Order: sequence, then structure tokens, then C-alpha cells
Amino acid sequence: MLTPTCHPAVSDMLLSGFTRRLHPELCLCLRSASLKNSKMVLEARLCSAGHVLVLSHGAESLTEVFSDRREPLPTQHRLFEYRPHGCATKALDFKRALHYSISSSLEILSPTTFLRLHEELVQDCRHPSLSIHFSSTNRFSPGALSLIQTEVSRDSILVYTFHTFPNQLAVVKTQSLFELNESA
Repeated sequence: MLTPTCHPAVSDMLLSGFTRRLHPELCLCLRSASLKNSKMVLEARLCSAGHVLVLSHGAESLTEVFSDRREPLPTQHRLFEYRPHGCATKALDFKRALHYSISSSLEILSPTTFLRLHEELVQDCRHPSLSIHFSSTNRFSPGALSLIQTEVSRDSILVYTFHTFPNQLAVVKTQSLFELNESA
């Protein structure tokens, strides 16, 4: 399904984490899904500029946001924020034996490689938890894609996201793991 909006430039994107829920109106949600296992609930949202993941475990909440840096996100309870570049990894442990780790990568590709990867992601859009195919900004390049794929087990939720930026021949990939220790 084509959506009339498109991603901002990849250089304008920001990946942030918070130890609380954010007001849902901060990021325009286009698609959403809720996943759960025996002890955690994950709300996954695709937005006009990226994604929002909200994990709830008892009274604790963690929020991961990939959005336009110009969107007004709070500073209170922020765990991290950085612009995607190369590869980055962050791991954090919380009360009640909750472990969160995120890996992200930004790849700038050749036109041929980007188009091949883009086509592979279009095929993957048939089976993800969530996907959006944005309208093209011109007739010579494909529209941006955003998709989320998940793996849910008894004590963990693993989330893969892919966001393409055709005008910059870029793709941003994240892998987020929300995990409980056996004793939690």
C-alpha cells in the first residue's frame, strides 16, 4: 500500500531511547501492532519518519524512537540519542531483570546494490509484522520503505527494522532485543 508521505533525509534522523512512555501524538503513527509474551507487551508503530517501540514489563516502560531530529522529543528520562552512522550498539540492564540491547547500522550503497536491496525488502513486505511503502518523490527512484519484523519467545522479543532512503541510496537497520532473565 502506498502512502503519500516520505522519509526526511537520513542525515536528519535520530535514534533515541527513554525509560518511559512518550505521548502518542509526538510521532504521527501510520501503522501499529501489539505483541506480547508471558511477561512483556510491545507496541510497535511505524511513523511517517521512522518507528516507535514501546515495551511494557510490569510498571516499567522502555521506548525506542527513530524519528526526524526536528520532532520535539522530551529530554526527561532519555537513555540515549544519536544520529545513525556506521554501526552502533548499546546494551542496558534495568530493575526486574530486564535487559535491552540495540544495534543499528547505516549503509550508503551504490545505485545497483540499493535497488537490489530495495527489491528484496519489497518482497519481505509481504510477511513482516508491519510495513509501509511510501510514494516515490520522483519517477526515477523507488519510494521509501519502512518495515518491522519480530520474533517473540517466552522471555524475549526481538525486533528488526529497516528504513530505506532512496534519495540518499541509504538504508538504516536496527535490531532491538528486550529480554528477561529466567528468574524475573
